[in-house]
Amino acid sequence: MSAAPAYSEDKGGSAGPGEPEYGHDPASGGIFSSDYKRHDDLKEMLDTNKDSLKLEAMKRIVAMIARGKNASDLFPAVVKNVACKNIEVKKLVYVYLVRYAEEQQDLALLSISTFQRGLKDPNQLIRASALRVLSSIRVPIIVPIMMLAIKEAASDMSPYVRKTAAHAIPKLYSLDSDQKDQLIEVIEKLLADKTTLVAGSVVMAFEEVCPERIDLIHKNYRKLCNLLIDVEEWGQVVIISMLTRYARTQFLSPTQNESLLEENAEKAFYGSEEDEAKGAGSEETAAAALPARKPYVMDPDHRLLLRNTKPLLQSRSAAVVMAVAQLYFHLAPKAEVGVIAKALVRLLRSHSEVQYVVLQNVATMSIKRRGMFEPYLKSFYIRSTDPTQIKILKLEVLTNLANETNIPTVLREFQTYIRSMDKDFVAATIQAIGRCATNIGRVRDTCLNGLVQLLSNRDELVVAESVVVIKKLLQMQPAQHGEIIKHLAKLTDNIQVFRWKEERHWTM
Repeated sequence: MSAAPAYSEDKGGSAGPGEPEYGHDPASGGIFSSDYKRHDDLKEMLDTNKDSLKLEAMKRIVAMIARGKNASDLFPAVVKNVACKNIEVKKLVYVYLVRYAEEQQDLALLSISTFQRGLKDPNQLIRASALRVLSSIRVPIIVPIMMLAIKEAASDMSPYVRKTAAHAIPKLYSLDSDQKDQLIEVIEKLLADKTTLVAGSVVMAFEEVCPERIDLIHKNYRKLCNLLIDVEEWGQVVIISMLTRYARTQFLSPTQNESLLEENAEKAFYGSEEDEAKGAGSEETAAAALPARKPYVMDPDHRLLLRNTKPLLQSRSAAVVMAVAQLYFHLAPKAEVGVIAKALVRLLRSHSEVQYVVLQNVATMSIKRRGMFEPYLKSFYIRSTDPTQIKILKLEVLTNLANETNIPTVLREFQTYIRSMDKDFVAATIQAIGRCATNIGRVRDTCLNGLVQLLSNRDELVVAESVVVIKKLLQMQPAQHGEIIKHLAKLTDNIQVFRWKEERHWTM
């Protein structure tokens, strides 16, 4: 039995029986492997007159791309088939060209006339694919051709082609910003489109090309609000973000108005020294001025936006829920903003990546709107399986939500966390106890006593962090805590952590 056949069989790759060979990667082969015959079988299949072989070759090439393999050397063989009459082959050819047109610009330019003919194809998928390939060729010389193609596609009967035109607008703008005025005209035309398929794409084009042209949104505002519920999730996020920016600049803020009314009421109640000097006459004038102040009335278009986005809090997409939560946080009256809390708490059951983003936003929101999340305090309790960064964010939220009523529960929870094996988490818990003691005066002594007990902990990092927090608390009322300072002074000097020593000497 000769060894030569075994060598030749092994040389071709490691594909098993019945598994198609997707080309040989020289870097993963033997010492003597070379790529001078690389993909020869695919090139031969693409050169045949049989559509079945061409289709099989294109399927294998697209599979290579999906697996992350480099198929750029097949570009000349593939691009020749862009004029193939078989619709299935042509679709896969365009999929390949979209991927490699930017890398092989010179070869793609040779087929520019074929792409232009593709723009007139009866099949909407071919027209859209031709425009997608055309907009992927990053060569300034074809800018006029791209502009003409985008304008024609914007008037196409197919909403899918119009959507592709909207996607091509930012590509052309990044290639030649001098085309901005013409592109704005196309955006204005597409903004008037009444199909949900186009809405998200054209709003994205608007945000990238001319976000300052807020006047283009005025006449389309109500239509976008009404279409929102039926747009795909990606488009919903884009539209909600744009409408949030629009509403914050065009409508009165209900929260700001409330604060202004409160401020005016205080001034009217207390008055100034000059007002008091003026006597009764000025009081009568002030009293007459009070009824003239108009109460806040929400604009109907403002209400339309809040009403149409509220159902999206039930969306399966975390990004959509976060976008609506952001909108409500900035634009909803104080009495209505609480509806977002339940939706955000629901997202905490998602993957850790989603939890991290949600908790970052909740931590920020809970500083300004604490009462919104107080009913869901237990939802922010920390599990032993949570990653450290999730634990620390939950600690921040719990600290923000702590008040006179729930502080005993929060401190009992913190007491459990201190026994954790995660030392970074324990240090963050000690800092959280310090913040609670700073914010809520009646538990300050309780927190100090608990921190002093931690000074006997065997872990020096825990001791060091405790001393740092104790120092900050003692700074607030140094005269009332002489016993604690004496206790610190009696502690042994056999400590390795420099930061601990530094803080202990400060207290003494």
